[in-house]
Amino acid sequence: MELIKFSKKVLNNKSKPKIMKKTLSFLLISIFTSTYLFSTNYTINTQGMTFAPSSITINAGDSVTFVNNGGFHNVNGTVQTFPSNPVSFSNPSGISSGWTYVHIFSTVGFYQYQCDPHIPGMVGSITVNSPPNLVYDIISGSSVHTTLKAAIDACSLDGILSGTGPFTVFAPTDNAFNNLPAVTLTALLNDIPALTDILLHHVVGDSVMSGMLSNNQSYQTLLGTNVTVTINSNGVFIDNAMVTVVDLVGDNGVVHVIDAVMVPVTSSNSVYDIISASPSHTTLNTAIMACNLMGTLSGPGPFTLFAPTNAAFNALPAGT
Repeated sequence: MELIKFSKKVLNNKSKPKIMKKTLSFLLISIFTSTYLFSTNYTINTQGMTFAPSSITINAGDSVTFVNNGGFHNVNGTVQTFPSNPVSFSNPSGISSGWTYVHIFSTVGFYQYQCDPHIPGMVGSITVNSPPNLVYDIISGSSVHTTLKAAIDACSLDGILSGTGPFTVFAPTDNAFNNLPAVTLTALLNDIPALTDILLHHVVGDSVMSGMLSNNQSYQTLLGTNVTVTINSNGVFIDNAMVTVVDLVGDNGVVHVIDAVMVPVTSSNSVYDIISASPSHTTLNTAIMACNLMGTLSGPGPFTLFAPTNAAFNALPAGT
């Protein structure tokens, strides 16, 4: 429904047909991509006359690959055999050797199964839970957001993103972080305040679905900065980051996947800015300007400046 709304909005904005077609294709690909990006596959092997592991717990939407490593076996999880199973599953080849069978468990519940020729020893069970559904859970359960999760945890933002919200998270992938210059990434990981600011720059304090996005629209982030939406023939962008997966909806908001880390543009806060703004360091500031050190102390540094006050200068012997 949101996809239809968004397509109508693009049409109403009288976008060129080429732009609308590419944007619609992008969103369709994003929706299909999201169906497998955040699921997990588990493997159960036949080992002698047992299933290994014989009992697992998974989330709805996860898949299980049954692998017959030898002998004549089957997987029988039908409701005819186990009436309490939510739905049936069984390997298509039946009792045979050398097969692999994959089943996606989309219905929550407790499942039992067996190998018909080898009961009671060769039995198993699968517990399927409802997947976690907060924006933090969506990110932490994603195989392509391990760096983002680690950063969120390091900055103690997991509690905020598990709160009531609503939140919209523009979530850069592991590749997005890997595309940062090595020095930048290392510096961020060692500078929690700066990393926190960058993460907050990716979060909007509202639930913004894809159907609500329009060209040149701005949203204020939890950092207090703004991000701007751009829609063109190449796709949908939030500042410099392309949106690759849309509308991963949680109970407290929504996650959109992006392919770049957005670095907020903040006002300067160099050591020279600190000195020049201080009323008790006017003499030091005058000395810095006289020596043309403003550019140096406004540079990337890092610097540690031991800054004598006006009173310190005044305490020097007269004539010094």
